[in-house]
Amino acid sequence: MLEPSKVFQGILTKILESAGVECRCFSDVDAAINARHGYYTFIIISRSAGQSTGEEFLARYKEKFGFGNSLTILLLSETTDSEYTAANQAGFKLVFDKKKLVALQDIVHSVIKKRSLEHTASILLVEDSIAVANAISEQFRQLGTLVRHGSTVTEAKEIFNTFDIDLVISDYHLADQETGYDIINIVRQDTNPAKSQTPILIISADTDKLARVSLLTQGANDFILKPYDQAELLVRSTNLIKAHALLQKVSQQRDDLEKMAMVDQLTNLYNRHSFYDMAPKMISLSRRNNMSLCLLVIDLDHFKNINDSYGHSTGDIVLKTVASILQNNSRLEDALARYGGEEFISLMPNCSQSGAFDVAERIRVAISKSDPEGLTITASIGVAQLKSNETFEELFVRADKNLYKAKSKGRNCIVTE
Repeated sequence: MLEPSKVFQGILTKILESAGVECRCFSDVDAAINARHGYYTFIIISRSAGQSTGEEFLARYKEKFGFGNSLTILLLSETTDSEYTAANQAGFKLVFDKKKLVALQDIVHSVIKKRSLEHTASILLVEDSIAVANAISEQFRQLGTLVRHGSTVTEAKEIFNTFDIDLVISDYHLADQETGYDIINIVRQDTNPAKSQTPILIISADTDKLARVSLLTQGANDFILKPYDQAELLVRSTNLIKAHALLQKVSQQRDDLEKMAMVDQLTNLYNRHSFYDMAPKMISLSRRNNMSLCLLVIDLDHFKNINDSYGHSTGDIVLKTVASILQNNSRLEDALARYGGEEFISLMPNCSQSGAFDVAERIRVAISKSDPEGLTITASIGVAQLKSNETFEELFVRADKNLYKAKSKGRNCIVTE
């Protein structure tokens, strides 16, 4: 580290030591140049390095010692496009504002603790130079990461559509006047919502700030300037892949929670709450398309006796068996729910009353023949067809009345209107 201020040296040292990095600090350019040096993971230089600039010191250091794969970092009191360009041309891979050291801390921890990618990661590399592509690919393959290379936008699109990709790395300038924008469009316009969110890292020698902002606005997740440091590319790639994996995990957890809120956990059918949200929409759609709609209300006969005599675990098996019978004897468009206890309902769009009766009969017979746990079970079923201007609640009341008529007739039968 070359930093004239002892106070700032102390701050930087704490940041580095928090990541397990041992620091060698210099306040004077000549002292740093005249010292003996080995390999460093980081070379951190302040722009104001006494009588020389950070760029001038790095040139002298490189000439005398070289710096191999060390991550060269320049610290500025204020960052501008011109200073950023000068730093990049001088050989600095990263530039940080001294007032925003949290970013420096993050990159240090990333380099030390996240050197390798997930071995299962798959990267699409879009690069028209075979030599460059081979070099980058080898860099990732040494970490056990799968790299699929495309030289053109067409090749990249085919690879992206064919394989699961965790990260897209693309050069900005490609052959035949194609650019990174074409790659961004392919990814972001994919019809698969999950694939369309695949992270994109653009590589370019273009230092224009507006160009970088435009790429990020259009859908790129990150941007890295040429020439870039190997460690920087790996860290940025790792962070994008891990962030995307975390986002997918959170999204899956959200979907699972939504499903839990909508679905009865025992039978995997809709629950009563979600069914009441769904039914008015189905009724509205049926009316708009001038289609008939019927409701079945199904209740298991003497189910309480099963729970009392054989226990609730056996009762659960019976309920799951009935739910499976309902699913196997219903269409995809039918909405099935466990209404409560041993009562189930089925809302059937584009189905006449006679058609609903036939389905109810198939369900009744299948239940009577199921014999779960060696038990004979039966069900009573009430059927009702939607009337004009009728709400779901009114439709349910009529179907439920028909169910109780079926119970009063001796059970194991169907009553319709």
